[in-house]
Amino acid sequence: MGYDYALVHLTWTIPPAVLMTAFYWPFFTQYDYYKIGFLVTVAMISATPWDSYLIRNSIWTYPEDAIVGPTVFKIPMEEIFFFFIQTYNTSLIYSILTKRLVLPCYLRTSATKISEAVGTIIISCGVIYGIAGFWAGGKHTYMSLILGWLCPLMLIPWILSARFIVALPRKEIITAVLLPTIYLWIVDGIALQRGTWVIESGTKLNLALGALDIEEAMFFLCTNLMIVIALGAVDHGIAIAEYQIAATPRSKRDFPSFSELFIIYLRERNGPFDQDFLRCVSDAVRTVAQKSQTMYTGSAMFRGQLRIDLILLYSFCRVMDDLVDDAPDAQTSRRAIRQCRIALHRQFTLTFPDNNPRLPPTKKGTAKSEAEAIKSIPPVLVTSTGLLPVSRLTIDPLLDLLDGFESDLAFTNDNATSPIKTESDLELYAYRVAGTVATSVLQLIISHYQPQMSHQDTDRIIKAGSIMGEALQYVNIARDIEEDASIGRVYIPGIWLKDEGLTHADILADPQGKSIENLRERMLRKADGCYRASFDAMNELPSDIQGPLKTVVNCYMLIGQVLRENRAQGKIVHGRLKVPISRRLRVAWSSMMEIDARQ
Repeated sequence: MGYDYALVHLTWTIPPAVLMTAFYWPFFTQYDYYKIGFLVTVAMISATPWDSYLIRNSIWTYPEDAIVGPTVFKIPMEEIFFFFIQTYNTSLIYSILTKRLVLPCYLRTSATKISEAVGTIIISCGVIYGIAGFWAGGKHTYMSLILGWLCPLMLIPWILSARFIVALPRKEIITAVLLPTIYLWIVDGIALQRGTWVIESGTKLNLALGALDIEEAMFFLCTNLMIVIALGAVDHGIAIAEYQIAATPRSKRDFPSFSELFIIYLRERNGPFDQDFLRCVSDAVRTVAQKSQTMYTGSAMFRGQLRIDLILLYSFCRVMDDLVDDAPDAQTSRRAIRQCRIALHRQFTLTFPDNNPRLPPTKKGTAKSEAEAIKSIPPVLVTSTGLLPVSRLTIDPLLDLLDGFESDLAFTNDNATSPIKTESDLELYAYRVAGTVATSVLQLIISHYQPQMSHQDTDRIIKAGSIMGEALQYVNIARDIEEDASIGRVYIPGIWLKDEGLTHADILADPQGKSIENLRERMLRKADGCYRASFDAMNELPSDIQGPLKTVVNCYMLIGQVLRENRAQGKIVHGRLKVPISRRLRVAWSSMMEIDARQ
């Protein structure tokens, strides 16, 4: 009896499993458990007879002084645990790397037939070599057994899901394969040198990758590739289910069970899929990822249709913001706002033809101008409004948001004073540009998770969410004082400026200095007050939602914390402050863990 093999696990395989589990624990979803559990089960069932054959035929052996002793079909318990731990670790790496992906986007038809064909040919060659090498025997035995076992297991999911897998981001997929492979090459080389297990001569090619036999290198490469392909196939099924739900936004559908997902995958993996819809969703995802990493990172904590709804909502906000801010003049910006009002009314009318609130009556003589405005609506605006999940939203917050955009147009470089003169003006502006978005977000959340909530509770929670949204806007204002001044805007109330002996013109001329930092801190304190006032109401939402929602909010509030740290260190931030992804991830982890601890 010995402990060498057990020490391999204690030293090399269990520690990364523990660390990755601790990191990913708050982000685990039901489908993560299903995916990993399914893959581990398949790996152990398929590997057991294969490994038993190798041992019984002395292709590889384990010295008695290297293992504890108990075996199953001649396989040491440590080896059986290796089947489990390798599959688990590789699956976790894949899950971590692909967590942020919006899977339906990768159902889009693309020019991947060459990659699919090349992959099929390579795997098929492995199958052929496995069969031929097994019959030839001798030095081809071990390699043929590896390829003859693994390649058929890879070929089936590859044929079924190659188009989807090839469409996934290559960096993430390649990393998910190579990172555990290279790590296990190192571990295996150390174990072979120590004699923890032995590959018998006469059954191998006697080729080496450094100190590692080529068969062992191929074994770990192929097993990890097989795991990633299988995970990609499962995600293919999830992508189809999410697409079906998102493509029918006027109906509320529950996400299928894992067994139902398998049936959907087999029946509908080849579509047909609405390519225009998928392109629009992909564009919305790209917009959110480019315009707000905080929102994109936070949205990954939400699941299924709700995440897609949130991305489509936020994409609409960003599209509208760009149309207004990037316009060459105020007149063009106002025309964009008017066009957006028309587009929203038209979209809500399609869903609620008998109930279109705040729809202005058509005045005599304006029908022609309105028709002309409809024709000139930018395609990007038509698309973004057309994708809004209007059956789960109300139009009022979106129209209030447009009022906020019009408020921005009141700023001009030659203004002697800011249109935000009082703290009440500031609060109204923050509601319009941020509280409205928070209101719409909570409407979506309640529609998905608590559709039976009373009107009184709904109004109270949405009101608290609106205040939370205002808090985030105050953080944005505090961060962007210098950047806003560069475009002639000062969002700090005039009454606050007076307290510091400053004017609107002073800020435009020089948005730096001690007085500016005092005003920045005052704005951050106001944000903190709104955050505290509305935080408790968020605890009334379902626990599945509290963690993701608080992740988004806390990632924004982190900006204020970093601003204060820079001030304490005497640093002045020029341009828009960027919070490192590592800090955002730590905040996301702690926010999600806080919810887990309370359950």
